[in-house]
Amino acid sequence: MAVDFSRWAVVAHKDDTGFGRGAADLRQVLGVGRHLVIPSERLWDKPLDGVSEVLLDAKCSREKLRSLLNGLEGIFFFERHNWHPDLLPACRELGVRSVCIVTWEWFKGGDKQWDFCDLFVCPSQMSLSVVQAQGRKNSIYLPWALDLSRFPPRSVTGPARLFVHNAGLVDPDDRKGTGDTIQAFKSVRRDDIRLMVRMQKEAPLPEIDERIVIQTGNLDNPADLYATGDVAIQPSKLEGIGFMIIEPAASGMPVITLDYPPMNEFVRQKNLLVRKRWLKRKSYGSVWYRHAHLRLPDIKDLARKIEWCASHDLTEISRANRAWAEETFDPKKLREQYRSTLEQFLP
Repeated sequence: MAVDFSRWAVVAHKDDTGFGRGAADLRQVLGVGRHLVIPSERLWDKPLDGVSEVLLDAKCSREKLRSLLNGLEGIFFFERHNWHPDLLPACRELGVRSVCIVTWEWFKGGDKQWDFCDLFVCPSQMSLSVVQAQGRKNSIYLPWALDLSRFPPRSVTGPARLFVHNAGLVDPDDRKGTGDTIQAFKSVRRDDIRLMVRMQKEAPLPEIDERIVIQTGNLDNPADLYATGDVAIQPSKLEGIGFMIIEPAASGMPVITLDYPPMNEFVRQKNLLVRKRWLKRKSYGSVWYRHAHLRLPDIKDLARKIEWCASHDLTEISRANRAWAEETFDPKKLREQYRSTLEQFLP
């Protein structure tokens, strides 16, 4: 099939979550024409533009759903199929191609609804391995369609003095490693470094010292998360896509993260990869997905990575990160990769 992205839609939130930003990326980079907007589950909905964006309520009738899909060539959607209970069957009936961009951690390949999905796009090798291990062979790796124009290039030179940790929404499992970041930073005995922790909402945190600043609330422009600071500390215990690792690296910031996939797929400097502890534990307590366990960072080694960055010139790491991003997320290259892949694999 010949792909015309202007006749495609993305099914996702329109908010400041990763899925909301991801939807904006797909529209900007690939030229996806429409956005079927799912009400936000954790933050606030942004206004619809009234032209190419329309609300998709999970409780709307099958007839309403079909009217929203009518005339589309295909849809992209994230993580799960039940944004509407009839979404995938309706697409199949109407001949609308369905492409899931998989965040692997909650993926259950045995769910029969996935039989209606035409293609699984995996933005990390970790995602691809999980999806294929669960029997979904109609899957392929493609880089995340990051809109690099949102991230002006940074040039970090010299040793780090200001470290930044972007926590997003701190959940009970502290998946982004916010508490670990604070504890490790406090153990580094230097008066010449600072840590800025940004959270979208208030949450319980370890006690801080005078070198640590906590900022709460959303920034108007998400790229401002990476406009300041010398190093991003993001020791995530579990990541689906890993925006908080990809985005600062794409800006040209060195990134400290856990030496575990998919995080270590995007950080290529061994000096910045934190050892994991031997133990792992369930994600979200009572929920158990065999592949979705949390790997915990070694706090002492995280502190050593912070000390290393405060003692070494980071110029070459900064330059290498931006060069990697410009090669990986070149918009013309991404559009061609996505178009050629869909034309090859979709019926």
